[in-house]
Amino acid sequence: MAEFDYIKIFKWILIVLLAGFIGQFGKSMAKHIMAKARSGKKELTDQTEEIINSTEGNRTGDRLEVKSPQPDIKQNTVTGEDAKQKKKLAKAMAKQKKKEAKTLEKQARP
Repeated sequence: MAEFDYIKIFKWILIVLLAGFIGQFGKSMAKHIMAKARSGKKELTDQTEEIINSTEGNRTGDRLEVKSPQPDIKQNTVTGEDAKQKKKLAKAMAKQKKKEAKTLEKQARP
């Protein structure tokens, strides 16, 4: 019967567990760094927009006319279902026009 070197087995188990721990820690750290970078970038763009909006205006004579902030108007957003319905309608209309053109062509022939 073969003899097992239990110390080597134990060392390999520890190495594998350590590698897994380091890998998981590295993954968590990378996610944390990416989230921090994104939030910092967003804060920077928000500050830049705020500065631009506060200094925006036209100079006339000695006074500065500051433009009033634009009201927040929501654009008509198209949801997925609306887009599907519009696409179906456009396809049906194109099909109907093609059918009408074909019947007109048949009627024009003697």
